[in-house]
Amino acid sequence: MIERLKVRIKDLDEDVAKELLTTAKDRILIRVGLKQTLFPAELESICVEVVNAMYNKHQMKHEGVESEGVDVFSMKFVNDLLKQYDDEFNEYRRMLNDEKDESRGKLRFL
Repeated sequence: MIERLKVRIKDLDEDVAKELLTTAKDRILIRVGLKQTLFPAELESICVEVVNAMYNKHQMKHEGVESEGVDVFSMKFVNDLLKQYDDEFNEYRRMLNDEKDESRGKLRFL
């Protein structure tokens, strides 16, 4: 995922990016409800988008700030970066449940 971030962020600080990736992966796994260490490939695009937003906020030194205003210019930051992906997380959970159901044996009566 670092390579994908390099495409989006020029002059990427890889140490910061690795830390943010770890944080984002941990949070995504918790949000989806997975107890595993291997991060699912299906969720990597979401992780890259979230880390991109986290990195930009870090670079602007606005971590922990909800909003900022200077004269007529104002910024409001998203507090829960993962919330916008809840539909995708729910769909991923549904796919996992469908796979579990398919892996069970089926009994047919003739």
